[in-house]
Amino acid sequence: AWRCWKANIPWRVPGLPAPVENMILRYVKQKADWWTNVAHYNRERIRRGATVDKTVCRKNLGRLTRLYLKAEQERQHNYLKDGPYVTPEEAVAIYTTTVHWLESRKYSPIPFPPLNYKHDTKLLILALERLKEQYMAAVRLNQQQREELGLVEQAYDNPHECLQRIKRHLLTQRQFKEINIEFMDLYSHLIPVYEIEPLEKITDCYLDQYLWFEADKRHLFPNWVKPADTEPPPLLVYKWCHGINNLHDVWETESGECVVMLQTEFEKMYEKVDLTLMNRLLRLIVDHNIADYITAKNNVVIAYKDMSHTNGYGLIRGLQFASFVTQYYGLILDLLLLGLTRASEIAGPPQMPNDYLSFRDVRTEARHPIRLYTRYISKVYMMLRFSADDAKDLIQRYLTEHPDPNNENIVGYNNRKCWPRDSRMRLMKHDVNLGRAVFWDMKNRLPRSMTTFEWDNSFVSVYSRDNPNLLFNMSGFEVRILPKVRMAAEGFANKDGVWALQNQLTKERTAQAFLRVDDEALKAFENRIRQVLMSSGSTTFTKIANSEWLRGSPCRMYVRLLVSAGCSLPSQLSPGVR
Repeated sequence: AWRCWKANIPWRVPGLPAPVENMILRYVKQKADWWTNVAHYNRERIRRGATVDKTVCRKNLGRLTRLYLKAEQERQHNYLKDGPYVTPEEAVAIYTTTVHWLESRKYSPIPFPPLNYKHDTKLLILALERLKEQYMAAVRLNQQQREELGLVEQAYDNPHECLQRIKRHLLTQRQFKEINIEFMDLYSHLIPVYEIEPLEKITDCYLDQYLWFEADKRHLFPNWVKPADTEPPPLLVYKWCHGINNLHDVWETESGECVVMLQTEFEKMYEKVDLTLMNRLLRLIVDHNIADYITAKNNVVIAYKDMSHTNGYGLIRGLQFASFVTQYYGLILDLLLLGLTRASEIAGPPQMPNDYLSFRDVRTEARHPIRLYTRYISKVYMMLRFSADDAKDLIQRYLTEHPDPNNENIVGYNNRKCWPRDSRMRLMKHDVNLGRAVFWDMKNRLPRSMTTFEWDNSFVSVYSRDNPNLLFNMSGFEVRILPKVRMAAEGFANKDGVWALQNQLTKERTAQAFLRVDDEALKAFENRIRQVLMSSGSTTFTKIANSEWLRGSPCRMYVRLLVSAGCSLPSQLSPGVR
């Protein structure tokens, strides 16, 4: 009975007396409560950074995987029972919006890869190299990994045969082997890792390279879709700061103008992907055979030890082409947020698209409150500028629906606590109401059946007469922009962690951005070091010695090196290691 509970399988023994069955069920219920509570208690200790044994970590990961899969199976069951959650009206509106956008961009769908496609072998080599590079540092390989490497080598030797097989599978294969799931423990959170049949993986990897190459040629993704090769994360932050600073009259507050920086995230974006709707949307940009292959590949059995279920709702993120599907799905959500007109103005004309964070002219830039927009996978960054009347109008609309007679909107308003008090956002009534109104307006543009915004995971910074700083967090950096016109006594600081932001037209320094690494990024670094330390007992000396994280925690690492090498004193190590 207990094992059935853990595996989420119904337990019944025919002919068992009712009192005995009730007693067993009561025992299972109590044991389940204890088992779950211990799992959560230990996870909290691991997350907090308390000293935890390696075995405890491993067992806790297994328990959390089971609890996650039990919840996931219930979610899938509820979808089959109550779904689909997207209403016909919403689906038609989303589909129509996407059609209009693609027509306005003069987009031609990606065809099925032809038999004699001229970039075939190049794309295949790129795909195989990508599959191969994960095994570069691997010391031990399991059966499946060895099989995958063998198939990769075989594909290098017979590329034409491999390409024929790939295209045959894309055209005809709609049933796939089950996918095994495990979780990678990063201590602060878990990441699902999917083990996919090696032969299928090669097909998926080629499809991924093909879709990205063809989509890039057709300019499917506008300039605001990130990550992109043109901006690695730190450069993206730098460009975003410069983009804000170079907007027309951005720091002007004479007549009560306000600048609002909305930073939020599409919640449950992957989990809420409806595969039927996704198939229809994919058919607009790719050949119907590829769309069917992608959808069928997401509709597979997911297994962990003695647990298994069929995925009928939500995107499997471990598939090679999941990044392409995610960015396309994200683009559709962007269009719902921005509206087709503003999205076209930000993207520029299809024959000559705008550069990132730039407009054709000042008139186009100032035509709409949304001045800048960026989406980094599922994180959304939006810069808005309001005149005093527009801000008043929006606040009025918000307060009509959400009256606030006791000024309670200030309570629970998120702030950036990593900065000194005088550098944070000052919670003035007008600015707080404007921040909440912008968030409310944007949240209402998204259908809940697809995604939503959560206030607790968002931050809205307002720059106004009463607030001289613009704050946000991007790619692991906390940023505070202070314009020159609002600097009281201090001038420009010439020190590390401060950028002087220059106006492109006048070449004058008009603001400066103060940077610091955010707490989450620091925690992630610490947790990576914990991982290296935790695995150091069972891994090779060379692997720890060459670890890129070695610089982060030298003392503890040094002790581990001594232990790994079987030395009791530093003098026993070879001079090179010392």
